[in-house]
Amino acid sequence: MYIVNQERQASLIREMTQLRKDSKSWEVYYHHPSTNVMWKSYFPQATNDMRGPKILRTEPVPHSLKKRLWNCLNEPNPENAIGLGIELSTQPHRWQQIIVLLEQNYSTYNRKQLSHFIEHLGVEQYKSLFKDIGYCIDDGSISEKAFCQLARRSRIIRFKRFWML
Repeated sequence: MYIVNQERQASLIREMTQLRKDSKSWEVYYHHPSTNVMWKSYFPQATNDMRGPKILRTEPVPHSLKKRLWNCLNEPNPENAIGLGIELSTQPHRWQQIIVLLEQNYSTYNRKQLSHFIEHLGVEQYKSLFKDIGYCIDDGSISEKAFCQLARRSRIIRFKRFWML
């Protein structure tokens, strides 16, 4: 579902046909002829100054966040958890929902994948992440206190998953 390794991305892109490209958002859509799978290449943490990490993922993704978490956190490939974490790191308005889903299902997820996901989601280091991607906490949607609580809850989930089960 996700590929974050640049060498693997380049290798796979050479096999595919480019369908369309958006130069403003740095998104490129591909079709893999032998597997008949659509792929999207993009930079979710892109700003005016830098692009951030490049991600290659299959299209379309499941609409349900619960299903996306289930798919990415239960597969043995760590790139799925890392890629989903990076993608969702730019959507802090969804972090509350993500943490609730993780709290409800942490025991069903692969321990390492859950750790990779939380690390790349950036909840625990939200201040440095927001500085990098240019997100402003003062927009009024979520308070600083709420972000602190989300960071604390994510550490608890990681601790529970490491020591329990």
